Amino acid sequence: MVRLLFSTLFCLLISTASYGQNLTIKCIIISRVITKIKNNVHETSEGEGPRANFKLEFENNTDSTITLDSSHSKFMLLFRYNGLDYKRKVLSLFLESFNEMKEVRIKPNEKYPVEFGIRIFSGTDLIKDKKSKSDYYDYSQEILKALPTLQIQYMDPDLRIMSNKTENIDIEDYIYTPKKPIK
Repeated sequence: MVRLLFSTLFCLLISTASYGQNLTIKCIIISRVITKIKNNVHETSEGEGPRANFKLEFENNTDSTITLDSSHSKFMLLFRYNGLDYKRKVLSLFLESFNEMKEVRIKPNEKYPVEFGIRIFSGTDLIKDKKSKSDYYDYSQEILKALPTLQIQYMDPDLRIMSNKTENIDIEDYIYTPKKPIK
């Protein structure tokens, strides 16, 4: 099984490199892995799980210009957890600056950055039960298992690019305590 996984990853890396476009996850900034709830103070999004901000970089390794059809594109977040594959579309709302352009041209040997944020587990069965009597939501185990498998896929009518590596992971507000709402 391990050989099959590594063989598949090796083939994906070779096909990505030979095609000439790379999509690198430069940094993932994870926050709100644990949300503590004090005095029954809740925020509307604390039950949606941890947040991740992604800094990506497209790189053109060819000798010709590549064109990303940003107005007809989508980004997918993919990860594996306990033997199950999860695939989520990144909402265009979070990619507003990228989607505002009709197309993005990347010249040979140039790079193009893209940034967005998303709740990693929102819309999956990994979200903790909101009816829990607990004073916190803790996603430490889920994050530790999902992060090594996490990838981003870019798709438009003419192009598909899968992220080839993650360079850096940062933690921001690992334990988050909601503040009392202002009245």
